[in-house]
Amino acid sequence: MPRRLPPLNPMRAFEATARHGHVGRAAAELNVTHSAVSHQVGVFEAAVGVRLFDRQGRRLTLTQAGRRLQPSIKHALDLITEACSRALVPTMEGRLVIYAPPAFAAKWLMRRLSRFIETYRTIDLTILPYAPYESASRALADRSDVFIEYGTGHWEHKWVRLLGRVDLFPVCSPRLLNAKPLRVPDDLALHTLLHDDDGTAWASWLLANRVEGADCNRGLRFGNQNLTLDTAIYGHGVALGDNLNAAEDMTVGLLVKPFESSVPSTAHYYVVCDPESVKTPMVQTFVEWLLDEVGVSGRSFTREKVDY
Repeated sequence: MPRRLPPLNPMRAFEATARHGHVGRAAAELNVTHSAVSHQVGVFEAAVGVRLFDRQGRRLTLTQAGRRLQPSIKHALDLITEACSRALVPTMEGRLVIYAPPAFAAKWLMRRLSRFIETYRTIDLTILPYAPYESASRALADRSDVFIEYGTGHWEHKWVRLLGRVDLFPVCSPRLLNAKPLRVPDDLALHTLLHDDDGTAWASWLLANRVEGADCNRGLRFGNQNLTLDTAIYGHGVALGDNLNAAEDMTVGLLVKPFESSVPSTAHYYVVCDPESVKTPMVQTFVEWLLDEVGVSGRSFTREKVDY
């Protein structure tokens, strides 16, 4: 059944008159004339089908029906006023959906997330990993509040900011370094290479360092960098780390960097958002926290000023 509500303006006139007990004061509050309030009160009485005021000259007193109705009407109007006020004031409460590459989520984001959670307790996060370069990534970006891309940063109709440039370099466990010689780049020919792509990244590093004997088509292949770095930690080979995802494992000594040489990746990390949603306080807050954390943890990362 459709809702049959009494008219709103007459309802407001009734509530103000009942609260003040005086038509003139109700008219002043509503910024209308005395006669307009009297007319509106009459319209409201006709709408509800019952007399709500006893009139004795200029004095008004609520009838029994008016006394029963007035608290509920006041409460309803207060709720409407409060709801409209909340709608106009930006909120910092709710859920944010974030898609991130698995390595970024596991190796970097999860290890710093407690600082965000402790500071912004009214924001609930949903963090979902996805495989970079998969065809569905564009659709996932539309379903997220914040999308972290490891790619080119070429997006139409999206707000995009560089999160950090990526440099690649070999990493391995200290145990492996002590077990097999790895003093010069050519020693990589004696080790298993760990890949999270088709071998392109390793080919780039080997070529830049003029390594002979190491075959970038051989080795173990995994679906993402998170797995290659973990496999390197277990001592099963040498992976290509970067200045973001491998940083923490290197700091605590799980991984070491046998050579100083690095090569720039063809892909970098970007923050991608809907142009309208990025203006909301929750998304702004998370993006700014993300950029600040990268600025603290990655000295060589390029930062950009955030404009909304």
